Amino acid sequence: MSQFGMQMPGGGPQIRKPQPDVYTGLMLFSLIALGAALAFVWIAGQKVGPDGNAMALQERGNIKLADMPKP
Repeated sequence: MSQFGMQMPGGGPQIRKPQPDVYTGLMLFSLIALGAALAFVWIAGQKVGPDGNAMALQERGNIKLADMPKP
C-alpha cells in the first residue's frame, strides 16, 4: 500500500511518554534509606558529642557524654 502513498491509520511513529521504571523506584528507595541512616547517625552523634553537638569533636582526655551524670 505504501507504493501508492496510502498509509494505515495509526501506523506512524509511536511516541511513548517517559514512565518510571524499576531502577527509578530503587533509586527513590535508596535515597529514603540514606536519609533515615543520616538521621540515625545525627541522633547518635548528638548523644556522644560534647554539649549535644553532633559536629563537634571531643577533647583528648576530657570526654563528656550527654547522658552521663556529673561527678
